[in-house]
Amino acid sequence: MPRTPMQGLGFLIGFFIALWLSPFGAKADSFADLEAALHRGVNQVRGERHLIPLERRPELDAVARAHSLDMVNRHFFDHRNPEGEVAPDRLIRARVSGFSLAAENLGITDRPDPNREILYGWIQSEVHRKNLFAPVFNATGIGIARAPNGSLVYTQVYVTYPR
Repeated sequence: MPRTPMQGLGFLIGFFIALWLSPFGAKADSFADLEAALHRGVNQVRGERHLIPLERRPELDAVARAHSLDMVNRHFFDHRNPEGEVAPDRLIRARVSGFSLAAENLGITDRPDPNREILYGWIQSEVHRKNLFAPVFNATGIGIARAPNGSLVYTQVYVTYPR
């Protein structure tokens, strides 16, 4: 316990440096490379089926990332958050407009090659596969967050914008 103002100041500076260097101070951007790689993988498998590539949009990434972080922070894993909101509700709340259709895929993994695990799982799951390969979707957002147990929580939002 600090006994003088200088000790208190030293403690606070040290505390903030430790927090900044800790994994708890990590920014959501720390998964940008993994998110970008998943986007490439999704477009590759869509291309193999002669589907248009999904355009990745920052506003959709923000919604997907916020949902992954929300699930991690509030300890749930569901398309519906505790307030009952689903993907279209979250898009509207984030002031994303102009879309006519929206869906999302979720995934969680602790495997060494997480994108491979998630994408393979989505391809194997009928309901996830429908979203992944729906010809009507033309835009996407991807967000990943790390759970306290080290698992990665994925959200991919799929959106149709009129052409």
